[in-house]
Amino acid sequence: MKQAGPRALAFCEKPQGATKIALIFGADPGLVSTSADTLAQHWLPSPDPFNIIKLHDDDLKRDPQMLADELLARSLMGGERLVRVRVDKDASSKYLLEILADVDKDVLRPEAFWIIEAGELNKTNKLRVGFEGSKSAIALQLYADGEAAVADFVTKRLAAARIAIEPQALAIFTADLPGDRRLALSELEKLELYAIDLGRAVTPTDVAQLASAEQPRGADDAADAAIMGDAPQATLSINRYLDAGGNPISALRTLHFRMLRVSDAVASSAGTGMRLRPPVFDKEWPTFSRALRDWDAAAIHRAFTRLYEAEKSCKQAGAPSDAIVKNLIHRIAIRTL
Repeated sequence: MKQAGPRALAFCEKPQGATKIALIFGADPGLVSTSADTLAQHWLPSPDPFNIIKLHDDDLKRDPQMLADELLARSLMGGERLVRVRVDKDASSKYLLEILADVDKDVLRPEAFWIIEAGELNKTNKLRVGFEGSKSAIALQLYADGEAAVADFVTKRLAAARIAIEPQALAIFTADLPGDRRLALSELEKLELYAIDLGRAVTPTDVAQLASAEQPRGADDAADAAIMGDAPQATLSINRYLDAGGNPISALRTLHFRMLRVSDAVASSAGTGMRLRPPVFDKEWPTFSRALRDWDAAAIHRAFTRLYEAEKSCKQAGAPSDAIVKNLIHRIAIRTL
């Protein structure tokens, strides 16, 4: 069984059916991780920490029997148990699929819930194919957040925290969020802390002040610097982002999002940046407007082509993703597309 996109997220928020096994995968590791957290909370509403077991590739390699033992074990303290497995290596698929096959054949009857977290898996990936075809498990494919999904996520989170925010402030805040759910959550938590006891709705000025107090976000700064033609700043920013553990795919999608803004500005002959997403403030518009002279329809098309090629290359096994992203950022900055 399989679900994708909004339906996959909906399952994590409100799991249906009797299945106790889920494979959650997608290009955004932050979204995969937070969705796995959400599903885990529904399966085990009030868990004892000792009833949650976390395993990784090295654990499976060191002791292939460990996973089956943990799935069959019963809690000594009582209550349900959950086994979470994070896989980053294709070699781990063998162990997971062998156990899943035993579950499907009723040879192995897990006592614990079982969640597997993985990255982007193509349609022919053995792990994905195995779980999608299983009668005992569900495969949940998550797509990286788009602008609408980000806005919905932020709106729900702020509403739950009883934080009011003006519509324009919400648009500015969500448009400037990074493409990685974990990084976006970090920025959202800062906004929530800022808004505690504020006594009024958050305004665009509040969002601007909060952003100005932060260190450069790396991926956003690299994309903007590259588009502006500032190669030294673009290199510095992307290095900072990747060195801090930033996701190369998220950096590419941030760059893609920023290039869409350039495309919109060129296509509409925009005379102001406030209607663009993310918006360009009045004080930044002259610099941005001058940079647009470098970007005609042909150049924008070449940039999108290179972005597609770079993301495809990054998703290949063993690809030097950091180097691919750095190279593309540099090529855009020096206009050699």
